[in-house]
Amino acid sequence: MQRVLVTTALESSWPDEEPVLFLGEWCRRFSRRDHWSNLDHEVLTYHWDASSLFAEDFQYVSRLYERVLVDLTYTLNQLLQVDHGVRYWRILIGPWLRQFIEILCDRWRSIECVVNRAEVSYTIVLDGSQSVGVPMDIVGFHRLYNSEEWNHGVYAAILKRFPQVERRYKYRETSATSVPLPAPLHLSWKREPKVAALAVWSRAAARRVGDNGVVLVAPYLSWSDELAAHLRFRQVPLIWSFVPQATPTMEPGTRDWSLSGHPTDPFDQFVREMIPVHIPVAYSDGYPELLATVDESPWPKKPRLIFTSNAHIGNDLFKAWAAKCVEDDTQLVIGQHGGMFGNLKFCSSEDHDRAISDAYLTWGWTDPSDARAKPVGRLVGLKPLALAHNSQERAVLVTVTFPQQAYRGMSVPIAGQWLDYLEDQFKFVEALPEHIRSALLVRLFSRDHGWHQVERWQCRWPEIELDPGDQSIHNLIAKSRVYVVSYNGTPFHESLALGVPTIMYWNPEHFELRDAAASSFSHLEKAGILHYSPVSAAKKVVEIWDDPDGWWASAQVLSALSLFSEEQNQSPDSVVGRVTETLREIMDAPKPGVDT
Repeated sequence: MQRVLVTTALESSWPDEEPVLFLGEWCRRFSRRDHWSNLDHEVLTYHWDASSLFAEDFQYVSRLYERVLVDLTYTLNQLLQVDHGVRYWRILIGPWLRQFIEILCDRWRSIECVVNRAEVSYTIVLDGSQSVGVPMDIVGFHRLYNSEEWNHGVYAAILKRFPQVERRYKYRETSATSVPLPAPLHLSWKREPKVAALAVWSRAAARRVGDNGVVLVAPYLSWSDELAAHLRFRQVPLIWSFVPQATPTMEPGTRDWSLSGHPTDPFDQFVREMIPVHIPVAYSDGYPELLATVDESPWPKKPRLIFTSNAHIGNDLFKAWAAKCVEDDTQLVIGQHGGMFGNLKFCSSEDHDRAISDAYLTWGWTDPSDARAKPVGRLVGLKPLALAHNSQERAVLVTVTFPQQAYRGMSVPIAGQWLDYLEDQFKFVEALPEHIRSALLVRLFSRDHGWHQVERWQCRWPEIELDPGDQSIHNLIAKSRVYVVSYNGTPFHESLALGVPTIMYWNPEHFELRDAAASSFSHLEKAGILHYSPVSAAKKVVEIWDDPDGWWASAQVLSALSLFSEEQNQSPDSVVGRVTETLREIMDAPKPGVDT
């Protein structure tokens, strides 16, 4: 049967009556199920449902990224009349470039699967869909790649390379999309007086900071620990994240340049053609304005060391400043900023963090092949709550969402695989007896990503209480009789550190562990903390429900927690002491080899 290819949820690109082939689950919005459920339709099998194919493409993209980065370094240096090394551009544009290639690879593979199906008749392309705008910066890109219009345009561009699928154009007016750099921080004295006072102090203190010191920008430490770290370095204590920065005024210009280098395959060629069209303004047309704003910023011009855990991904102003400092021999140290790092089999974000840094501070794990990985423990210090959880009445189930289309190279549920993940949550609830089910609170992820979590839960389990993600997670942890985490991430690291009876479960094919971390998690599995099926996890909750504190204090559990914490989730007596001591050692040691 001949079917019309539909690439996104934009219903204006759907045929009126003909049978449909949806490219993926992202086309079928749950809120529009009354419409699409009445269509004669199929959903294409997702190409990365085969984990071996995802692994192959992850390695392929890694190699392609390195080649393109070198060629883009040469091109941008020529275009902008500068002379920066690969490491400089890796720091500034690496987060965008790697993610951009990963996203294009996913979209390309989907279209390849369609081309191999002879029953596809044509697809509707909306006029103007390939000119939805250029992102101003990395923040604008993150918002843009989630839009239906942007993805429809990318699929249309790919389909031009595959004439086997006929394209029929349809007029639809689209609006340009651009997102400016984040505005400077503004705080309310009335609503947050302590925070505002600290911000005012930091702004004044920043003027007294000289060169050759240690700069901490969004280091993932508590504010008190961040201030204490400055004192240990005999520096003026301040929170650099509270010091306002100017916002560059940038305008898109012409994109009449091409990327140097020689493509090795059709996708490589496609990537090289798409980069000049889609590269954020801050890295091309607006680069001079970005540099001018960096020069006006209050950050020191030549610090001895920069330490951050969060600013090196989504803050282009920081990245441009840090890249310049690194070329002037400043050391750059990155801190682990999530519970997945160090244990997921594939994680391109971690690969980037380690590639740009002189040292990478971990929550406990090491890497014999990389001396830059230095264990200091969790950067946000947490101590056991010392509460009687037997006296609490509530079980809390913590869930997660991911964007509807692949957005980053990570071993997590991709695209429609999230629906399988959600089904596991329903199976967990179904396996609970009524008295525990009635005590259950489901903590939804705060970013819905278009999945309509609330509606899906209400349709399946209308009696279950839902938290949309706006309560303090630490309050929920403290009030939990049993705390259940359904994915590999930060929440269970926190609950283990806080001493809360915790059950974890996930599909090992969705959250695939690297070999070096498997033994650490096996300790939790043997103690009945970690499960690889929702039904098994539910049975454990039932088993311990009457006395979760007694189970948590058992010799087997305590031994497993000790072993896991030492390897993956250390809780140092003094986070500040561990961090500052490690930073001093880094400054005193010879610098490891990094690309220039």
